[in-house]
Formats: sequence, C-alpha cells, structure tokens
Amino acid sequence: MNVFLRMLKIIAIAALLILNENHEKIFSSYGLPVYLIGAIVGMLLFFLIAELTKDVVLYLYRKRKKIHFRQTDNVIYGVENLYILILVGAFLYFVLYLLKLKPRDFFTGFTLISAATAIIMKDYISNIISGMILAFSNKLQIGDYVKIGRHTGEILNFSLSMITLKNDDDELVYLPINIIFTQDFTNFTAGGDDLNTVHFEINHKMRIPFEELNRLLAQALEPYKGSISESGVLKVTANNQETTTFKYQYELKKQDIILTRRIRDTILKTVFESTTLPKPV
Repeated sequence: MNVFLRMLKIIAIAALLILNENHEKIFSSYGLPVYLIGAIVGMLLFFLIAELTKDVVLYLYRKRKKIHFRQTDNVIYGVENLYILILVGAFLYFVLYLLKLKPRDFFTGFTLISAATAIIMKDYISNIISGMILAFSNKLQIGDYVKIGRHTGEILNFSLSMITLKNDDDELVYLPINIIFTQDFTNFTAGGDDLNTVHFEINHKMRIPFEELNRLLAQALEPYKGSISESGVLKVTANNQETTTFKYQYELKKQDIILTRRIRDTILKTVFESTTLPKPV
C-alpha cells in the first residue's frame, strides 16, 4: 500500500511539473487568474515533493535500523516534526506570495509587530528547538522510564513542543519539552542502547531473600527468553530505614516498546505477588 501511494505521489509530481510549465497557456484561455493558479500549483508541488522526500528518508532509516513501519523512535519523530515546520514555513511564504509581498519587506516593514511576536512566541520557539535537539540525540528515547521534576513515567512520544509521559497510574502527562533542560531529569532506562532497567522498592516488613527474589524474577521472565540476550541482573541501589530499593536490568536483542512494557509489568507483578506482610502471631 505504501509503495502504491508513493507511485501515485511520483505521478502527481510529474503531472504538476508539466502543469507548472504550461499553466499560463492552459488557464489563460478560460479567463482564470493565472497568478493564483500558478501559486496553488507551486504549493501543491512543494507539498508532494516534501511528503515524498520524508517518506523515502523514513523508509531508508527504518530499513537501516530494522524498525517496523508501525514503530517509531526519536529520529522518526524529529523528521516528522521538521517536515511540519517546513510546511508551515512554505504556507507562510505562499500567503505572502498571494499578497504579492516579499518576505524581507514584510518583516522589515513590521519591525515592532515582529519583535512583539518574537517575545510572545519565545517559549514556544524554545520548546521547538529543544524538541529538535532531543529528537536527534541519544539522551532520551521513546519508551524510556524517566523522572522529570516531580513527574515519573514512560515516554510515549514527542511533538513539536510537548513530551507525553504515561505515569504509573496510566495517566497521560503533557510537559513542555524544554523542561528537560530546566528541571532535574533522571533516565532510569539509560545505560546502553538496548539495556533496560526496572526500579522498585520493598518494605522491610515484606522482606524476601535476595536469591529467592532473583530466582522468581528469572522464572517469571522465562517466556521472554527468546527476546532477552542475557539473563537479567538484580541489584540493590539503596537501603533506607523502612525500604530497600532494587533495580533489575536486562538487555533486549531488539528494542521494542510494547515488549519492554510487558516485561516491566511482569517484573513488578512478580515482586508484588512475592512480597507479603508477615502473618500476625
């Protein structure tokens, strides 16, 4: 289906190129405004070329990274957001072209308006720039379990200016992207390209022997053995007055957001079922 759509786009681009070269001859005899027709044809042509370029770039990237066409990651979100920005800029140019205004004359002629707009849009532009930086970096990945300020959860996606978290209560939390650069930020999943970490705490009243907990976790993750490259490692990260904090790390053969979420749920469910309050005497 995607190949068929790409072929249609190529045919449409070829037709629009021919129409763009001959639109004056074709539409002048019908009494239609040639200037307006030329602007519309040019805008459609630019849109289709940008759309086809985006499709080809994402196809080559998914093929190189062996990512399924329904899956996504930071770079894919970054390319899509960049594509949207380019289209917004092209549409603004299209409007100015229809009004027969040169972009340079327009912005210099409305200096005060431009300055006021820049001040008003400062935070939004800052978010967009921050989002583009994060999209093409490896500090944050889709599916990472993070703590940003007082919010903790799994990263679902990026938009032009927002980051979406799914917290432990399955609630969606929307945060401005530049909060990453202004708030305390912890990535619990980071540690390697395919290394995943699950953190949990156990109250001392519900204590279970370390080796027994390790064995139960390994047994619970047996169905995922074909997807995990090495056996997981259970570690103690902190021992507080009332609780002990653990982390369980495992390495996937291939990153998969859905699989990561299932393994995390399995680990937490196993810990919950394995720890109980002592029976009263």
